[in-house]
Amino acid sequence: MPSRESLSSSPALQSWKLPHGHAVTLKPRTAGVLQVVSGRAWATLDVARHTPLADAGDHFVALGHDLPLRAGQRVVVEAWPYHGQDSVRLQWVPLPESGAASRWQATVVEPARDIGVGLALVARSTLRLLAGLAGFGDYLVAGRGRVLRGLESNAP
Repeated sequence: MPSRESLSSSPALQSWKLPHGHAVTLKPRTAGVLQVVSGRAWATLDVARHTPLADAGDHFVALGHDLPLRAGQRVVVEAWPYHGQDSVRLQWVPLPESGAASRWQATVVEPARDIGVGLALVARSTLRLLAGLAGFGDYLVAGRGRVLRGLESNAP
């Protein structure tokens, strides 16, 4: 049986039997397809911020009706009795990673994201510096002929 919170991204197929009355929570590390080899399963997909409404909620998954899952998408699976079968046999089939997509991700998308984060830090630091200088405006102007009351040395 797979880990309760994750499925590995190994290319080998993982298959297991889930008896009636038991549930398992799956959270795949890579995108793939949950297939029913025999029986029928009841799957409940978590509703996340970017999950289309058609993908969220409860689904019955039977032989020939696969359930595609994104990486990190959480699903709770339970055996659902079907024609006298008290258990379900499930199989996880990870989708192959495209070499071009991962290369694009590593060489273009990630550096662009890093640049965006860096520029945001520069902008925030510049605003903090300007706000700090504005707070010391009286001190900076005082050296040009104006004396601040708190700094007067010859008070009458």
